[in-house]
Amino acid sequence: MTVTHEPIARPVSLRNAAAAIFAVLGLIDVALTGIIGSPGAPPLIVTLGVAALGLITVLALLPAWRGRRGALIAVVVTPIISAVLVVPAFFLNAPVWAMIVGGFVIAGTITALVLVHEQGRRLA
Repeated sequence: MTVTHEPIARPVSLRNAAAAIFAVLGLIDVALTGIIGSPGAPPLIVTLGVAALGLITVLALLPAWRGRRGALIAVVVTPIISAVLVVPAFFLNAPVWAMIVGGFVIAGTITALVLVHEQGRRLA
């Protein structure tokens, strides 16, 4: 009898701290629809795109928390795109509140990604 040692593929799921951060980031993205039409607001298409990303993040949280890989990918990728979209605010004379929110989104995204990465390393 031949015995092979293959690593067992464990499902990676989202855990509490990272899930909470991603939830807040998604809700911030959705809440930014409240600035539509205000002075200093980004173009409508950008605001709606960011809101859609936030909605995807929020809707994918529960399946990602339950271990669905596709949902986890969505929860990880959408905040990255949102964070990238906020970078121009720092160079285009955006209002101070936009830069504060943008900084929070970038810092939160990095923090949540580090938490997900560390969790993945512990499971490997």
